[in-house]
Amino acid sequence: MEKKVIREYSNGEITVIWQPDECIHSTVCFRQLPDVFKPRERPWVKINAASTEKIIETVEACPTDALTWRYDNKDLNENKNINMENKDKKPEIKIFENGPIQVPAEIDIKDSKGNILKENKEKYLCRCGHSNNKPFCDGSHLGAGFKD
Repeated sequence: MEKKVIREYSNGEITVIWQPDECIHSTVCFRQLPDVFKPRERPWVKINAASTEKIIETVEACPTDALTWRYDNKDLNENKNINMENKDKKPEIKIFENGPIQVPAEIDIKDSKGNILKENKEKYLCRCGHSNNKPFCDGSHLGAGFKD
């Protein structure tokens, strides 16, 4: 079994965790905070290039668990409320410009035989037809030049 790559970047207040296997290349991170997220550089996360608040805001906008964060102070993590959404809010499906369809965790996806493919996690469905992991997005839309 192949070991998952996980990278961590800390500024002393928070640690940003990057799991490249979860990334669908939505580009939210580097479009929203290009001083911190620089995919053409190594290391690609410049954790000290913006305020902690801006970094948290951008990481929470990541449509997958590719980018997450935690406080370096464990006591603060216990009080952290990442999910600020109203629990009574009706689930929504979101279509990303030139990218996948986001399906919320509350909605299960079943195959033609009724088997659940993925549950209790947000899902990203391919719109371009080029994914090697259909029906899920694997980021192939970038190389295919998909526009919509």
